[in-house]
Amino acid sequence: MKKSLAALFADASEQDKRSANAIYKAIEKNNMDGFDYIEYRASLDGLEALNMEEAIRYQSAYVTASTMGLTRDKLLKTAKFYRNVVVKEKAQFEQALELQKTKGVAKLENDIKKLKEAIKTKKEQIKKLQADIEKHDTKATEIQEKIDNTDEKIRATQAGFENAYEKILEHIDSDISNIETYVS
Repeated sequence: MKKSLAALFADASEQDKRSANAIYKAIEKNNMDGFDYIEYRASLDGLEALNMEEAIRYQSAYVTASTMGLTRDKLLKTAKFYRNVVVKEKAQFEQALELQKTKGVAKLENDIKKLKEAIKTKKEQIKKLQADIEKHDTKATEIQEKIDNTDEKIRATQAGFENAYEKILEHIDSDISNIETYVS
Protein backbone atom coordinates (compact mmCIF):
# COMPACT_ATOMS: atom_id res chain seq x y z
CA MET A 1 0.00 0.00 0.00
CA LYS A 2 1.35 3.38 -0.93
CA LYS A 3 -0.87 5.32 1.45
CA SER A 4 -1.09 4.45 5.13
CA LEU A 5 -4.33 3.14 6.57
CA ALA A 6 -4.23 6.02 9.05
CA ALA A 7 -4.44 8.41 6.10
CA LEU A 8 -7.33 6.43 4.54
CA PHE A 9 -9.34 6.47 7.77
CA ALA A 10 -7.96 9.76 9.14
CA ASP A 11 -10.67 10.79 11.59
CA ALA A 12 -10.67 7.35 13.22
CA SER A 13 -7.23 7.91 14.70
CA GLU A 14 -7.91 11.40 16.07
CA GLN A 15 -9.52 10.12 19.27
CA ASP A 16 -7.30 7.20 20.20
CA LYS A 17 -4.29 6.55 18.01
CA ARG A 18 -3.30 3.39 19.88
CA SER A 19 -6.69 1.75 19.30
CA ALA A 20 -6.86 2.89 15.69
CA ASN A 21 -3.32 1.59 15.09
CA ALA A 22 -4.33 -1.81 16.50
CA ILE A 23 -7.20 -1.92 14.00
CA TYR A 24 -4.90 -0.79 11.17
CA LYS A 25 -2.43 -3.56 12.03
CA ALA A 26 -5.22 -6.13 11.87
CA ILE A 27 -6.26 -4.83 8.45
CA GLU A 28 -2.64 -4.80 7.23
CA LYS A 29 -2.07 -8.31 8.55
CA ASN A 30 -5.10 -9.51 6.57
CA ASN A 31 -4.41 -7.38 3.49
CA MET A 32 -5.11 -9.38 0.36
CA ASP A 33 -2.74 -9.42 -2.59
CA GLY A 34 -3.69 -7.41 -5.62
CA PHE A 35 -6.02 -4.50 -6.14
CA ASP A 36 -8.95 -4.69 -3.75
CA TYR A 37 -11.01 -2.49 -1.45
CA ILE A 38 -7.98 -1.01 0.34
CA GLU A 39 -6.41 0.18 -2.89
CA TYR A 40 -9.83 1.33 -4.09
CA ARG A 41 -10.16 3.30 -0.82
CA ALA A 42 -6.78 4.90 -1.50
CA SER A 43 -8.00 5.92 -4.97
CA LEU A 44 -11.14 7.43 -3.47
CA ASP A 45 -9.01 9.35 -1.00
CA GLY A 46 -6.87 10.73 -3.79
CA LEU A 47 -9.91 11.81 -5.77
CA GLU A 48 -11.42 13.51 -2.74
CA ALA A 49 -8.64 16.10 -2.87
CA LEU A 50 -9.97 17.10 -6.32
CA ASN A 51 -13.31 18.16 -4.79
CA MET A 52 -15.30 15.85 -7.05
CA GLU A 53 -18.89 14.94 -6.36
CA GLU A 54 -19.18 11.75 -4.35
CA ALA A 55 -20.85 9.72 -7.11
CA ILE A 56 -18.25 10.82 -9.69
CA ARG A 57 -15.44 10.01 -7.25
CA TYR A 58 -16.72 6.48 -6.62
CA GLN A 59 -17.32 5.87 -10.31
CA SER A 60 -13.92 7.28 -11.34
CA ALA A 61 -12.10 5.19 -8.80
CA TYR A 62 -14.00 2.13 -9.98
CA VAL A 63 -13.20 2.77 -13.64
CA THR A 64 -9.51 2.91 -12.76
CA ALA A 65 -9.78 -0.16 -10.54
CA SER A 66 -11.61 -2.14 -13.20
CA THR A 67 -8.63 -1.70 -15.52
CA MET A 68 -6.66 -3.64 -12.91
CA GLY A 69 -9.16 -6.48 -12.91
CA LEU A 70 -11.32 -5.38 -9.99
CA THR A 71 -14.99 -6.20 -10.42
CA ARG A 72 -17.87 -4.71 -8.48
CA ASP A 73 -18.45 -8.08 -6.80
CA LYS A 74 -14.82 -8.40 -5.77
CA LEU A 75 -14.81 -4.81 -4.52
CA LEU A 76 -17.86 -5.40 -2.34
CA LYS A 77 -16.59 -8.80 -1.23
CA THR A 78 -13.21 -7.39 -0.16
CA ALA A 79 -14.80 -4.34 1.54
CA LYS A 80 -16.99 -6.72 3.54
CA PHE A 81 -13.95 -8.90 4.27
CA TYR A 82 -12.09 -5.92 5.78
CA ARG A 83 -15.22 -4.93 7.67
CA ASN A 84 -15.25 -8.41 9.20
CA VAL A 85 -11.57 -8.04 10.09
CA VAL A 86 -12.43 -4.87 12.02
CA VAL A 87 -15.40 -6.54 13.72
CA LYS A 88 -13.20 -9.51 14.74
CA GLU A 89 -10.62 -7.08 16.11
CA LYS A 90 -13.32 -5.56 18.32
CA ALA A 91 -14.26 -9.01 19.62
CA GLN A 92 -10.62 -9.74 20.44
CA PHE A 93 -10.31 -6.35 22.13
CA GLU A 94 -13.39 -7.00 24.25
CA GLN A 95 -12.03 -10.41 25.25
CA ALA A 96 -8.69 -8.89 26.25
CA LEU A 97 -10.48 -6.09 28.11
CA GLU A 98 -12.54 -8.60 30.07
CA LEU A 99 -9.39 -10.54 30.93
CA GLN A 100 -7.76 -7.33 32.15
CA LYS A 101 -10.77 -6.60 34.33
CA THR A 102 -10.72 -10.12 35.74
CA LYS A 103 -6.99 -10.16 36.36
CA GLY A 104 -6.59 -6.60 37.57
CA VAL A 105 -9.75 -5.49 39.29
CA ALA A 106 -11.08 -8.80 40.64
CA LYS A 107 -7.77 -9.64 42.31
CA LEU A 108 -7.57 -6.21 43.89
CA GLU A 109 -11.18 -6.43 45.07
CA ASN A 110 -10.40 -9.80 46.63
CA ASP A 111 -7.34 -8.28 48.30
CA ILE A 112 -9.55 -5.54 49.80
CA LYS A 113 -12.02 -8.11 51.09
CA LYS A 114 -9.25 -10.08 52.83
CA LEU A 115 -7.73 -6.93 54.29
CA LYS A 116 -11.05 -5.76 55.70
CA GLU A 117 -11.55 -9.16 57.34
CA ALA A 118 -8.08 -8.86 58.83
CA ILE A 119 -8.93 -5.37 60.07
CA LYS A 120 -12.06 -6.66 61.83
CA THR A 121 -10.08 -9.43 63.53
CA LYS A 122 -7.28 -7.08 64.60
CA LYS A 123 -9.73 -4.56 66.08
CA GLU A 124 -10.93 -7.26 68.47
CA GLN A 125 -7.38 -7.79 69.75
CA ILE A 126 -5.66 -5.76 72.42
CA LYS A 127 -4.37 -2.21 71.95
CA LYS A 128 -0.93 -3.58 71.04
CA LEU A 129 -2.29 -4.52 67.60
CA GLN A 130 -3.66 -1.01 66.87
CA ALA A 131 -0.58 -0.18 64.75
CA ASP A 132 -1.30 -3.16 62.46
CA ILE A 133 -4.92 -2.09 62.03
CA GLU A 134 -3.91 1.40 60.87
CA LYS A 135 -1.37 -0.15 58.49
CA HIS A 136 -4.04 -2.34 56.89
CA ASP A 137 -6.48 0.60 56.60
CA THR A 138 -3.85 2.54 54.68
CA LYS A 139 -3.16 -0.44 52.38
CA ALA A 140 -6.88 -0.89 51.68
CA THR A 141 -7.13 2.77 50.71
CA GLU A 142 -4.14 2.45 48.38
CA ILE A 143 -5.64 -0.62 46.73
CA GLN A 144 -8.98 1.13 46.29
CA GLU A 145 -7.15 3.98 44.56
CA LYS A 146 -5.49 1.42 42.29
CA ILE A 147 -8.90 -0.06 41.50
CA ASP A 148 -10.29 3.38 40.75
CA ASN A 149 -7.29 4.19 38.51
CA THR A 150 -7.46 0.80 36.77
CA ASP A 151 -11.21 1.12 36.13
CA GLU A 152 -10.73 4.65 34.80
CA LYS A 153 -7.94 3.56 32.44
CA ILE A 154 -9.94 0.58 31.22
CA ARG A 155 -13.00 2.78 30.55
CA ALA A 156 -10.85 5.35 28.74
CA THR A 157 -9.22 2.65 26.62
CA GLN A 158 -12.61 1.15 25.81
CA ALA A 159 -14.07 4.54 24.89
CA GLY A 160 -11.11 5.30 22.63
CA PHE A 161 -11.37 1.93 20.92
CA GLU A 162 -15.14 2.26 20.48
CA ASN A 163 -14.66 5.68 18.89
CA ALA A 164 -12.00 4.42 16.48
CA TYR A 165 -14.07 1.30 15.77
CA GLU A 166 -17.19 3.36 14.97
CA LYS A 167 -15.30 5.82 12.74
CA ILE A 168 -13.68 3.03 10.72
CA LEU A 169 -16.97 1.15 10.39
CA GLU A 170 -18.67 4.37 9.28
CA HIS A 171 -16.08 4.73 6.52
CA ILE A 172 -16.41 1.15 5.37
CA ASP A 173 -20.23 1.10 5.65
CA SER A 174 -20.43 4.38 3.76
CA ASP A 175 -18.13 3.02 1.07
CA ILE A 176 -20.15 -0.18 0.79
CA SER A 177 -23.36 1.82 0.49
CA ASN A 178 -21.83 4.16 -2.10
CA ILE A 179 -20.32 1.27 -4.07
CA GLU A 180 -23.69 -0.44 -4.13
CA THR A 181 -25.35 2.82 -5.19
CA TYR A 182 -22.83 4.26 -7.64
CA VAL A 183 -20.82 1.39 -9.04
CA SER A 184 -22.43 -0.87 -11.58
